[in-house]
Amino acid sequence: MAGYKISLDRKGCLSDAICTALCPSNWFMDSDGKASFKNEVIGENELEDNMEASRSCPTGIIRISKIEQTS
Repeated sequence: MAGYKISLDRKGCLSDAICTALCPSNWFMDSDGKASFKNEVIGENELEDNMEASRSCPTGIIRISKIEQTS
């Protein structure tokens, strides 16, 4: 079963909240005003919304990579 891992370079966050607008189920603005994710590892059903957040980030600091999970 495949999963996906999110990585984020928070230092580069502009605090524009595009990710939270596009994928509120996994993204929020933290107390320091920068974006954070709720789940570092996501499934196929969460991929498209998180990919849209990644593609729309003006600084390109959101990366999503495929990982193989073993059961």
